[in-house]
Amino acid sequence: MFRPTKEHPERSTMTNLHLDMNPWLYIDQEDNSEQIEVLGELDYDSDDDWITENNESGCSKVGELHVQGLVNLADNLEEDGGFWLVPGFHKYLTQWADDHRELRNFYGHYDQFIMIDREYIPELYDAACHISSRAGSAILWDQRTIHGSQANRSLCPCYAQIIKMFPIDHPGMTLVRSEKRSKTILAKLQVVNINPETDLTPLGRKLFGL
Repeated sequence: MFRPTKEHPERSTMTNLHLDMNPWLYIDQEDNSEQIEVLGELDYDSDDDWITENNESGCSKVGELHVQGLVNLADNLEEDGGFWLVPGFHKYLTQWADDHRELRNFYGHYDQFIMIDREYIPELYDAACHISSRAGSAILWDQRTIHGSQANRSLCPCYAQIIKMFPIDHPGMTLVRSEKRSKTILAKLQVVNINPETDLTPLGRKLFGL
């Protein structure tokens, strides 16, 4: 959530572009064995485990599809800030990462969240586009697309729910991990008095692994 800042500039957040993955690890790894190992060790007793899950996108040689997205919970105009991206960047990520290996030395080869300052990629900041949308609208993008958020400059709040999707038959989704994941989700739903049997649709229960 980005609070209105037009009358309260001290609330302003940083405009940024980032990748929820490491592009150099993505192009250098020969297979997904490390990704599967990391995912297999998740026990979901920490909220950080969900971030780890989100940021594992495999490697280019395997070419898995990982989709990120958000659902806007209020009408969102450009002056409200929020989501923006560089259209089509996912098609060029492999070449871009190879052409910008000098940034790997600065941002690291293993960090799985790469936020890049404008001074290093001014052309991408200039190409980034804000996606305005109505409340309830979903915006989906290939995880390999560099994206981020713009600062709020309006009298209106900007707030959204972030989501991530990956295939149900992903090799990293072992039975043990699936059970731990479902158990944690069920506990979180119960804390806010959501009954999966009565408050979720069959599709909702399927998506939550319940």
